[in-house]
Amino acid sequence: MKESEKKRATRHRDATPVELKDGKGITRDFSSTGIFFETERSFTQGQPIDFTIVLENVDPERPVRVKCRGKIARIEETGPKIGVAVAISSYRFEKPRDPAKRQLGRVKPKA
Repeated sequence: MKESEKKRATRHRDATPVELKDGKGITRDFSSTGIFFETERSFTQGQPIDFTIVLENVDPERPVRVKCRGKIARIEETGPKIGVAVAISSYRFEKPRDPAKRQLGRVKPKA
């Protein structure tokens, strides 16, 4: 099959926070198979990467977090930010944090 005949996943444009091991970024667009985000961190093409997409608009009190793993497909160095295109190989939804459990850590157990 020719490259031009392959169906590409639909891209969605959105500015969504991305958490990196040593930094942060913001998405420019994403699909079910890849993501492009901008960051101040430098990367190398072909490098494996783990990152978390933070979906704040789903529930502002408890954002949905998607842990992703992939491989850097392309780097764009233009201006102060570095564009990073990642082919996503796997992802999982992180269990939402329960605000009530945060309070439990502050309460002494009854004797």
